[in-house]
Amino acid sequence: MRSRHYTVLAIAAASSGHSQRDLSNLLGLDPSAIVPIVDDLEHSGLVRREASMDDRRTRLVVATEAGRERLTATEPVARSVDDRLLVGLNDRERETLRQLLERILPD
Repeated sequence: MRSRHYTVLAIAAASSGHSQRDLSNLLGLDPSAIVPIVDDLEHSGLVRREASMDDRRTRLVVATEAGRERLTATEPVARSVDDRLLVGLNDRERETLRQLLERILPD
């Protein structure tokens, strides 16, 4: 699974759903870049699009049970990649980096 696919799936699994526009804002990507990622995940049965209860025109991207299982299965790989990228940082520095990234990334 590609990193952007993993990230979109993780966001979908951590909430009750986000619109594709929300996903593009969260990831700092053009909305047109989100569509093929969600399409791939949907075709793989990992997410589904649902109508929003607040606005029927908006479709929410929601993780399926298969998507949650895949996320759990790929988590060790993602952690391994993080460990390799952050090998020079101790736990405190990693936490500081995470906090700083949260401050500069859009809500």
